[in-house]
Amino acid sequence: MNRLDMLSVNLEYMFHEAGEDLAARVRAAAEAGYTKAEIFWTHDKDLDALEAALDETGVQLWTVLVDPRTTRLVLKDTHEGFLDDVRRTVADAVRLKCPHVVVGSGPAVPYLKRPVQIGIMTEAVARAAEIAADADVTLLVEAVNTRMDHPGVLTSMTSDSVAVVRGVDSPHARVLYDLYHSVVEGEDPNIVLPEVIDLVAHVQIADAPGRGEPGSGSIDWPAAFALLDEVGYTGAVGVECYPTVSSTAEALGYLRRVAVGEQVVAS
Repeated sequence: MNRLDMLSVNLEYMFHEAGEDLAARVRAAAEAGYTKAEIFWTHDKDLDALEAALDETGVQLWTVLVDPRTTRLVLKDTHEGFLDDVRRTVADAVRLKCPHVVVGSGPAVPYLKRPVQIGIMTEAVARAAEIAADADVTLLVEAVNTRMDHPGVLTSMTSDSVAVVRGVDSPHARVLYDLYHSVVEGEDPNIVLPEVIDLVAHVQIADAPGRGEPGSGSIDWPAAFALLDEVGYTGAVGVECYPTVSSTAEALGYLRRVAVGEQVVAS
């Protein structure tokens, strides 16, 4: 399958050569041929400029993030603050015509068993899903690795995010499967992804080790894209990597060739 049109670039990591202004990065991404983009949280952004750039270029904002720095969902007394963040982020997503809002767990605690913590998080996400449903937005529950990037996080395994989504049992709560985080955490995507694909609404990627662009590490990307085809995934693929060269367009050249099905070898 040709996935070139479905690649979604994270503007917090990439197109820095266009400057610090996210609106300029939207334009740079559009000039490089990308039609979807992703950012982190919205509360500290110039939404007027960002909205204007998206409208001007036709780039669709695909995901935004509830600020993980203020999220600790294993503690019930943080849930109201989390829900306030969800309401604000969902409202911004609607304004920016963004269909997905990403949520994470925040850190685990050492004094509660993991199933108890997952249960407490599920209660919060279920309430957040009601907010999302009212706005016709989908929450994406993400697991991120604890071995390298997010030490101490609760939802570090794909099974953690799946448990939350199954517990919420809403069409407005789905799994974000990040292949980079999955690999770094020691999972085998060939085993994990077929088991959970029915709940996956978005996939993100980067190479490992290093979180560079695909082709900079050791992941077999033609095989990874073949796996997406095998499991029937037809959605967007978010690229969330640190380019290892100065030009983002150059860094993503290998990925673009893989996305269109060329027989390629990473440089």
